[in-house]
Amino acid sequence: MPVKAGERLDPEATKARILAAAADVFIRRGIHAAGINDVVEAAGASKLTIYKNFGSKEGLVEAVLIDRTQRVRAWYNHAVEQADPGRERVLAVFDLVAGWYAEAGFHGCAMMNAATEDRSRDGAPRRLAQEHLAFYRDLFRRLLSEAGFRDPETTARQLVVVLEGATLISAIDRDPGLGAEARVIVETLLDAA
Repeated sequence: MPVKAGERLDPEATKARILAAAADVFIRRGIHAAGINDVVEAAGASKLTIYKNFGSKEGLVEAVLIDRTQRVRAWYNHAVEQADPGRERVLAVFDLVAGWYAEAGFHGCAMMNAATEDRSRDGAPRRLAQEHLAFYRDLFRRLLSEAGFRDPETTARQLVVVLEGATLISAIDRDPGLGAEARVIVETLLDAA
């Protein structure tokens, strides 16, 4: 929203508002289908303000993805810390995503969606998606090691496949029940590990 006469400008609030609006526009419409004018309208900010803060549409996309990944990592880490030690911490991740799949407006993983749209380019979406997958592998590897599982490396990779596969299929099929199915698969995988 434009600042009214006499009000103080809050650059951080403006930037946060633009990021939130852009994230919503990009997840609903897609990065390439959405233009800066769509973000301008959703954020109530001028193009000048957007370009001043982010440099370009690509800069805005990167900032949205970085903001999203930071919030997602904190979300997962909090859920894991609240769970009982051992396999329950791994299962907590899948309980968390089961709730996410059931949320109104669930469109899948913003990182993977952006990387898929980016196709074969080696830009920020692909790089950030690779970092996102590495975060999951590292998180699962750590949790499995702490719980005393043998071969945490292999099992961590398998858990990422289940997590990302369930997220993708849930988004495409609009099936929130896949979270519960993924949890059953994970329980079986952990039993075998």
